[in-house]
Amino acid sequence: MKKILICILCLTVTRSFGQFRLGVTGGATTANLWQTDGYTGVPTGLSSWPITGFTGGLIAEIDLNSSGLMIQPSLSYYVYGSHLANSTGFPSGNVIIDYSNTMLYIYSLRLPVNLVYKFSITDKWKVFAGIGPYVAKALSGTEKGYYKGYYTASDGSYVGVGVQINNKAKLSTDLSNAPAGITNINPYDVGGNVLLGLEYKKFQFAINYSRGFTKVYRSSYANTGNFAWNFSLAYMIFGHNKKPAL
Repeated sequence: MKKILICILCLTVTRSFGQFRLGVTGGATTANLWQTDGYTGVPTGLSSWPITGFTGGLIAEIDLNSSGLMIQPSLSYYVYGSHLANSTGFPSGNVIIDYSNTMLYIYSLRLPVNLVYKFSITDKWKVFAGIGPYVAKALSGTEKGYYKGYYTASDGSYVGVGVQINNKAKLSTDLSNAPAGITNINPYDVGGNVLLGLEYKKFQFAINYSRGFTKVYRSSYANTGNFAWNFSLAYMIFGHNKKPAL
């Protein structure tokens, strides 16, 4: 993905410098995982809640003939995941009920390429909206939490068992089983995003919603993929906007 961004930048610098801007961006992310049944007709048994992640990286803008339209690629370090709880459990043998509760964090590089339209309110203030695809490469991940279960002893009494979960994720599309020490995350994620924002001179504030199409984390109970809200602030270091053509 770094090579893709470098190629985009090289192509743009051959044009007028006024048509190209480069800056830095960062922000906070509220991320979770969508889910579907692991097998048909059976509830997933998986509960999930949002976690807070963060992003940081480079952002570029390529003006399209001063029409208000522009291509906006960026390359960011992106943290997402979910707070997962499996209320169905992993019953086997004489275990009668059990429960896992973990925090899944996925650390990745993300490259979105958005088509953005800007509208000038004044000489200094603009509003903008955009849409486009993204591709992401997972770098690493962790899943931490606990597992509790109860089983029937030979005398008929209930005995509780528990274990801490502290898994380092593997880059694999295989099934995960956190209590067994197995956490797998898909090496790649592909999806789309939409954004709305406000610009003042060289500063941009944007709200972005993204949804992945890839199953990034799978278990026997559920297939899950990424969706997130991102709130970012960017500062354009080089270049300047051209005024829209009349």
